Amino acid sequence: MAALKGAFINLGAGLLGALPNIVVFQFNPLHVTRTPSLVHPAAKSDGSGKRPAEQQPDEPSQAISFSLRLDANDQLASSNPIAAASGILPTLSALELLQVPSSSLSIDLFGLSGGAPKPYQLAPIKLPTVLFFWGPFRILPVTVNSLSISETEYDTLLNPVRAEVTVNLNVLTPSQIGDSSSLAKGAYKYSQGVKEVMAALNLANAVEIGVSSALSFSI
Repeated sequence: MAALKGAFINLGAGLLGALPNIVVFQFNPLHVTRTPSLVHPAAKSDGSGKRPAEQQPDEPSQAISFSLRLDANDQLASSNPIAAASGILPTLSALELLQVPSSSLSIDLFGLSGGAPKPYQLAPIKLPTVLFFWGPFRILPVTVNSLSISETEYDTLLNPVRAEVTVNLNVLTPSQIGDSSSLAKGAYKYSQGVKEVMAALNLANAVEIGVSSALSFSI
């Protein structure tokens, strides 16, 4: 069976109407660093001291970082027309738009004929809803905090054909998502539920190991 590819799913791409823009990883990253951390309680407003650490104001946050490798040479060798015309620029552009609010995009292919909106019609600027897909058990709503793009090879038109991208993400909790995206909130709850199931399996495994170890030790 072919290995699954990681991906970003940009639900608020703003291009081609409501269609999401899916960035499938050409090569899965070799390492993914995850940093779960507690939310530090803020000091009391009356100045009477800090809140107890066990009283958490929100779910734990989590930072994720990894590096992606992009290479168009295989596509160029197979005469892929998109790679021949623009290298890996489409993928790099899709990654960069993960940080751009859809209301800031200059292209709206379904709204070109409607004219410019009036100032009072402009909605607040809002980042797109992005899901980080890392296997069937981890589908997480994230914000892309930063991208570090190192382009290392170009074609004759100066389109990049090889690059390495360092990605830094923050997982959004339900309180941070609010009611803006039921799909993002559902993805978080799904992944959290899977984590609880896996923890229960670990407990069962620990009991099994403990029983086996105790029996072998007594013999």
